[in-house]
Amino acid sequence: MKNLQFFVPRSGKINVDKIDHDHDTIVAALDDVRKNIDNPEYRTVKKAREVGNLLLAHFKDEERLMSDYNYPYLHQHMVHHDQSLGTVYRILGECELRDQIGIEELRDLFRILIDDIFSADMAFSNYVLDRKRS
Repeated sequence: MKNLQFFVPRSGKINVDKIDHDHDTIVAALDDVRKNIDNPEYRTVKKAREVGNLLLAHFKDEERLMSDYNYPYLHQHMVHHDQSLGTVYRILGECELRDQIGIEELRDLFRILIDDIFSADMAFSNYVLDRKRS
């Protein structure tokens, strides 16, 4: 587990500075939980909940930015965010009930963010790039 590391791959950069920065911040916070998962003094469930809060704030910021750009698929992106957050809250709620988080749950949280980047944010990135070219 100590050899595992969460990071956003270069191919996951969408070239919108604020969004890329948020992605890196969220993944770094998630990786910090991973590094301390066996540390009894580190409150892993509380820290994982903070990662969930970062993700929520990021989604809201991203949606505002998409609105500013008049992104035509904003509604679909918001639905994707809502579905993702539902899964995040289910995972975190189960961890809170057990007062414990495992590497499997951390991987699931990481996959949710990576899925958002590759299945939804890349389309916005292409939209922004096309607008800059016009």
